[in-house]
Amino acid sequence: MRRIVLLVLSLLIALGCAALGIWQLSRLSARRAANHLAMAGRALPALDIGADASWRATANRRARLVGRLDETREFLLRGRVIQGVPAVLVVTPMRILGSDTAILVNRGYVPAPDAVDPGSVTWSEAGRIRFQGVLLAIPDRGDGAPLRHAGRETWKGLDLQAMRARVPYPLAGVYLLAEADSGDGVAHTIRGRVYPFRAEPPPLDEGPHLMYAVQWFGIAAAVTAFALLFVWRGGPGRASTVP
Repeated sequence: MRRIVLLVLSLLIALGCAALGIWQLSRLSARRAANHLAMAGRALPALDIGADASWRATANRRARLVGRLDETREFLLRGRVIQGVPAVLVVTPMRILGSDTAILVNRGYVPAPDAVDPGSVTWSEAGRIRFQGVLLAIPDRGDGAPLRHAGRETWKGLDLQAMRARVPYPLAGVYLLAEADSGDGVAHTIRGRVYPFRAEPPPLDEGPHLMYAVQWFGIAAAVTAFALLFVWRGGPGRASTVP
């Protein structure tokens, strides 16, 4: 009886592991499909962002915009590293000309010794500015985790609803990841002002799903082999035959 119970339990575990492997393959398929859509969107002609509201929920499109940065309400994303240097990301609302809506612009990295406080460094880009880059969706997972340090608020990551509550005007559900203004992509100083390192778009890779699927299928195969070889065909619990 114990042998049958152990066999059934082993096969149930194997089925569970196989189901997890299939689930990982479904996630891989969904991610590949999303990457395909993202690449197709980024290959389209760039949008000119303006008063027209059609762009406000359009992610993974290249875009251009002109406006003024509201640097008094910018967000600092802490805990970053760029080229081995601790840094923060500077994300600044931009008031769009002819519209009451603002869009967040990820302007890139500013060095910070503790990856929290950049100190007295200046990264202002005043006046009417033209940016171009890629539109990406702002996460709305509620995990922005704002903290106040040395009189300055920093965030773990972008958080749509929480950030909307920080500004007095409508905020679009997408942000612009600004491209490098210069060809070298490193920090530069002009007239005593330090400008950010421009960030790169997140890679459109397949993630770890295939590796996880192989691991789950491997565990399922090992448990099945144990059930057949050591339980069903006569493991330690097999009864002795009396002649």
